[in-house]
Amino acid sequence: MTHRSPAPLLLALAVLAAGPSLSADARADEAHEESPSAIAVVCPPSDRFGLRVVAELESLGFRAVILNPAADEPASRASLEAAARDADAIAAIRAVPSGRGVEVWIADRVTGKTVLREIADGVGDADAPDRAAALAIRVVELLRASLLEAALPAPPPGELPATPEIREKLSVHAPSAPPPPSPPSPVLRVSLAPGALLSPGGLGAAASLDLGLALMPSERVGVVAFAALPLTGARLERAQRSVDLSVQLTGVGVRLTTRADRWAPSADLGLALVSLRGTGMTVRSGFGNGESSAMTVVPFLRLGLAFAVTPRFRLRADILASAIAEGVSIQSAERDIATWGQPMMLSSAGVDLGWF
Repeated sequence: MTHRSPAPLLLALAVLAAGPSLSADARADEAHEESPSAIAVVCPPSDRFGLRVVAELESLGFRAVILNPAADEPASRASLEAAARDADAIAAIRAVPSGRGVEVWIADRVTGKTVLREIADGVGDADAPDRAAALAIRVVELLRASLLEAALPAPPPGELPATPEIREKLSVHAPSAPPPPSPPSPVLRVSLAPGALLSPGGLGAAASLDLGLALMPSERVGVVAFAALPLTGARLERAQRSVDLSVQLTGVGVRLTTRADRWAPSADLGLALVSLRGTGMTVRSGFGNGESSAMTVVPFLRLGLAFAVTPRFRLRADILASAIAEGVSIQSAERDIATWGQPMMLSSAGVDLGWF
């Protein structure tokens, strides 16, 4: 008959019995890691000042533990460090009355330092709530100053490491630097843009070159001048004959714009001189040789939009609208064949350069 050793059975029973205990220990360790860092406050449970310190610490997210000192136990570094270890706290705080106010002891296990500071009292009666609140805030600031040394490149050696929680709660974030001021916009700007001049009435569109000059002593208001030079004429083809109308615009006005880092819309208001010269036609009353010219002054409105690639270099597009009050009658062989100028529109797109 074969006898089996009871050792495997006893080992299995031991593992089953220890399982709940191990699980409980593991849960306790996890809870300890997740719980906020504790700070021990050594004072009687009913002490007004101690309760204010507890409230200030809890407002920072710490877990405060009150330890009642023995009646005859003097404040000392050894007793305070022992109190912090007994409470499993990162620091311990104790305050005792002094001749000028309150003598504060702070044992910091993270930096390995014990801070002793006497805080003068000038707030009034010893039981006044304002006094307790003011002193409690100053005590917590002393603790912050001590713990912040753990963030130095060479922190003081301590019993406990500075956990990420401590660094997060007590870190001092440097104020963000204000953004650098935007460079001033150039006062003088020159634009160069090809465009098209169009007016309904029978004649086609004409190509032009739009030259602009803007003086902007203010970021919002300035003076502008422009000249739209004809590159081609507005043509009308007839049987056995064609006519061309060349139009030049020259204007001055006021520019209204807005301050913008990238996009800068604008509106120009002013007066423009319209110069017309025809070939193979008569403008208004005409001239006998088949060539004619005329001039008139009209108001204009020009809307623009600029995109700043750099503060001095922009891409720009403009649309100018105007109208000649009576319009221009185009005649050939003493007959009206077209009209022009009621209304007229100049669209252009090009570059805008700042100089000063």
